[in-house]
Amino acid sequence: METKGTVKVRLHRGAKQIGGVCTEIFTDDTRLLFDIGAPLEGEGDQARLDIDGVTTGTTNCDGIFLTHYHGDHIGEVDFVDVAIPVYMEKHARKILELQQDYKKGVVGAVWADNVNEIEICKPIRIKEFTITALESDHSATNSVMFLIEAYGKRILITGDYRLHGFYKDKVEVSLMNLGHIDLMITEGTNISKETSLNVPYLTEQALVPAFVEAFKKYKYVFLLASSSQLDRIASFSRCVPNGKYMITDRYQYDLMKIYDEEREETLKSRKVLYSSDYVLKKAEKAGFGMAIRSNYYFPLIVKDYFERHPKDTCMIYSMWSGYINKYSNIKQLVDYSGDNLIKAHVSGHVTKEDLERVIGMIKPENIIVHHTESSNSTEEKLLLPQGVKLISVTDGEFIVL
Repeated sequence: METKGTVKVRLHRGAKQIGGVCTEIFTDDTRLLFDIGAPLEGEGDQARLDIDGVTTGTTNCDGIFLTHYHGDHIGEVDFVDVAIPVYMEKHARKILELQQDYKKGVVGAVWADNVNEIEICKPIRIKEFTITALESDHSATNSVMFLIEAYGKRILITGDYRLHGFYKDKVEVSLMNLGHIDLMITEGTNISKETSLNVPYLTEQALVPAFVEAFKKYKYVFLLASSSQLDRIASFSRCVPNGKYMITDRYQYDLMKIYDEEREETLKSRKVLYSSDYVLKKAEKAGFGMAIRSNYYFPLIVKDYFERHPKDTCMIYSMWSGYINKYSNIKQLVDYSGDNLIKAHVSGHVTKEDLERVIGMIKPENIIVHHTESSNSTEEKLLLPQGVKLISVTDGEFIVL
């Protein structure tokens, strides 16, 4: 392996805020970006990233690698020079393309159809860099981590991840077999949040009993969740009793078809149908589970069932609780459910305790925590193994490995 030359790392954004992350890893000859997201609503720096050679000026970037399809990681790809190749895990790319295809005309053209597909554990070479996508687990299905190697240096970019999802074991095996890591760049979304002993659901698997119990008690069960929460919607579908229907709209149905490709049998969705007058008529007689969103279509159905079948209908709220007061359309759906509301949700991000465990598994020489609001106090909040050095950086600053 080549050892001459130096590898540098720069956080363009994300050192002190969650949304809009963008990390550059570069040498004298090669520039790579990892994610180029948009800020979350109302947080920190809302200005669009202006990166010379990427979004402005003469093109000078050899590739952009996307960890997953959430807007805070991909939201500014639209502004990137079209000559720069973009890379993404193959199923995540298909999901992103479908998302864009359904929204084209509203938010612009579909660009995901031109993204280069990559596969887990299949390295690709760009000049002196070798980049390998690794197993991950996040609320965006088919998220990946990236191992970046050049000049004898090895860097791990985690993207968003967790150890309380259905793919926990695969992620742990991948991390335990990494070998020496010179620098780990990890998300720290939950680093400032204290784990509550009263939280009833701690893992994706632990949501299953709540789904099963809802179907025992109610004939009609609505699941309010993000359309990208495909692991959870598939899990919900597997809990729908025989004889009842599992329904959603055509968009969610098409997402589930992509999700089920190459998925092991026990984790696939089960008997999902998209709604039509015929299906809804049959489902009203038999009972159903329905995956819904706060769009123009579902609120009318939800309101109708809570008015006509108030004792037989419930809603499972499976999103961050803060959205209820933040978005009126979500609050409206929750209000329809009245007392028949079940809250069953877990975070898509690694807990502080699991983050410490991951660092202990990998034992990197150096660590940078980004995608967090807690950068100034990270050192006080994390218990690091002996020999692991925490590097504090600001946006725009670069370090040399």
